[in-house]
Amino acid sequence: MPATIQQERHVQKVFGPPGTGKTTYLLNMMEKELAQGVPSSNVGYFSFTRKATTEAKERAQVKFTGLNADLDFPWFRTLHSLAYRCLGVGNKDLMSPQQYLDFAKSAGLELSIEKGEEDYIIHTDHPVLNEINIARIRGQDLRTYYNHSNMEIEWHHLEYVERCYRHYKQSNGLVDFTDLLERLSEDPKRLPRLEVLIIDEAQDLSRLQWTIVEQLIGYSQRIYIAGDDDQALYNWAGADVQSFLALPGEVKILDQSYRVPASVHKLANQVVRRIRKRQEKDWEPRDYNGKVSFYNDHMDVDITQGEWLIMAATNYMLNGLYDWIKSQGLLFERNGRKSIQETILSAVLGWETLRKGKEVPFTVVKQIYKYLGSDYIARGHKTLTKVDPEALYSLASLTKDHGLLTKKIWHEALTKIGEDKREYIIALLRRKTGLRSEAQIKLSTIHGAKGGEADNVLLITDLSGRFARMYDTDPDALNRLHYVAMTRTRKALHIVYPKNVRRGFML
Repeated sequence: MPATIQQERHVQKVFGPPGTGKTTYLLNMMEKELAQGVPSSNVGYFSFTRKATTEAKERAQVKFTGLNADLDFPWFRTLHSLAYRCLGVGNKDLMSPQQYLDFAKSAGLELSIEKGEEDYIIHTDHPVLNEINIARIRGQDLRTYYNHSNMEIEWHHLEYVERCYRHYKQSNGLVDFTDLLERLSEDPKRLPRLEVLIIDEAQDLSRLQWTIVEQLIGYSQRIYIAGDDDQALYNWAGADVQSFLALPGEVKILDQSYRVPASVHKLANQVVRRIRKRQEKDWEPRDYNGKVSFYNDHMDVDITQGEWLIMAATNYMLNGLYDWIKSQGLLFERNGRKSIQETILSAVLGWETLRKGKEVPFTVVKQIYKYLGSDYIARGHKTLTKVDPEALYSLASLTKDHGLLTKKIWHEALTKIGEDKREYIIALLRRKTGLRSEAQIKLSTIHGAKGGEADNVLLITDLSGRFARMYDTDPDALNRLHYVAMTRTRKALHIVYPKNVRRGFML
């Protein structure tokens, strides 16, 4: 802890067990400070995600009319965004997607990339680059990190890629988002002086981010830092929950859950008490007993009614559930994507709209023609080169002017939709599932479901080999993982025993 933290500063550490309203508490404290006359420009609200900071700004605007989201809340942002602003960096200074690909080609790496929720943050999927970044955000030199890791990467390859990456950035005058945090931590005078500092999701901060938070504390007067060490899931990715636990300050426990039923609360507490080093918390479940059920096989669980969140420790363990769910004619979602492609839904629903005598726009006609059987489109019309993109089309106009040769029902006409997908849609319709309705079943890894909740949770307790080995090296991580999974439910928890007790989470 830096010497800049002084006694007159008030630091409150807020521990929020599952469903106790941790973020709501922070938003209430923000409103209280603003209501007492603290200028919004003197309040810093920093969270792990931009979504959370945007919510804070929007809530303040509703409560205190006349405030401008962009001008009056300069310090409501993620820590990466803070570094971006304080250092005066522009997009031209940051590694772009194309520059990542150029670097990868020069270093002999195969790389795919995606943008993060901040426009300037790029995520790579390459294990070597990921390990290099974890060493940096943990504040360790690469060799020390390598010596204490069990990675299946040759040291010389790791060191070669790191050296190439550093050289590429230096030669082109570029930085990545970890560089932003490193540079700001080395130049803390650029940080704002705040009257009120609010930090959310503290258990997910890396050591590098904690360095900046500690410096912000030194420049602030009243500090509210919230998180839950029992829900710290990202140690493998560089999160440093011990810095949260070690931070000096007044401890406040939010002690009433508005989500977790009593029966689940009892079981979850049995799991969480296995964690060796943690902040003790006494908290109450909501006034509802709920239900905990155990099964030998996931196929014994009836998921045909109600809202479901189905979780496993790793992604591939969810793959075997697809056919089971589809065979029951149930709509589901994984990683934000429905079990039926949007283009197929558009074609099916659009075709049946046409058969009812109504019109559809050109965008829908394109999808219909994509899936129509070749025998049902006259030669020369498949590409729709003679249509007006702004017009609406009926079955009659498509038949007369654009080569349409059938009026059959969708599953007979749209034969380029694979047979398995056609059978699945038929099963959905037999169950009277609205194809445009929100999926009541969501599949997710436990990590991906953090922050989510549902009336019913189905937990697969099988573990991959890597997770199973954690029982010897880091059992706390496994206990936290399953504690988080159990406490996503509002009503009922359904637990499937592992197929192999040597590779499963045991309760």
